[in-house]
Amino acid sequence: MHEIILQRGWPNLSLNAYPCFDRGQIMPVLITQAELENLPAEPRERFVELEEICRNRMHELTSGDEISWTFVQDIRLQYMSTVVAAAKFYKIEPISHFSVPKRSRWDDGKYDDFVNEVHFYTIQLALEAADRNFTLTVILVGPVRDRLSTLLEHLREQVEKLDLPPARIAYLLARLDDFERAIQKPRLTFSAVAALTVLVTAGVADVGGAAQTIRGVLNLIEETVGTAKEEQDRKHAARLAPAEQRMLEAPRNPSEELSPHEETLDIDDEIPF
Repeated sequence: MHEIILQRGWPNLSLNAYPCFDRGQIMPVLITQAELENLPAEPRERFVELEEICRNRMHELTSGDEISWTFVQDIRLQYMSTVVAAAKFYKIEPISHFSVPKRSRWDDGKYDDFVNEVHFYTIQLALEAADRNFTLTVILVGPVRDRLSTLLEHLREQVEKLDLPPARIAYLLARLDDFERAIQKPRLTFSAVAALTVLVTAGVADVGGAAQTIRGVLNLIEETVGTAKEEQDRKHAARLAPAEQRMLEAPRNPSEELSPHEETLDIDDEIPF
């Protein structure tokens, strides 16, 4: 069992002694510190991605012919505890009110219900994020990405020519690297554009004529992104994110649903005999 777990290859796992039934076994975590630090900034999006990482890792760790059922149960308990803890931290209603699962009260049916209910709520959060991201991102079709890449190269050339301390140059080039990674994705966020323009502009604020050229290139980047977004919004009706966070809909309890006969039955109707 020890070797099976290690061969999963999860990066930087915090491993603790796992004493439940085998002193030689180790218990891996479902999400690493590095992964936590790279979650999205928006709390509800952070929760959705965290849950997905933990669920996928749980399935990976519990697949295989040599995995014991006791280990499967404990990994599932860790998944449930992690999801509830994250929901409480990020105030994700109503998951934050779910009870923390107990090993002494393990029930396979309750686990299945938990997974289904969490999925019911997280899919609503994911759809909400998709609506919000639609208005705050631009799709990078080929010509737009090519134009941004060209402008970024011009920007890099100008930065490398600046008469600044090496540390400042390295910082500015790192911001350009961040933006280069951002434009390789299918969608470019407005926050990535803002980070580039704000941080680079601040970094060259005390530079002479070269700063004007750099600001000009930054303006062209903003113009390219804005024009692309305007064109996309004309082709596709922009779906604006709601002003306030809506409450998640809870699944209906089957026992509360009436049959068509029960819904139309009137106990005050005369009995025909």
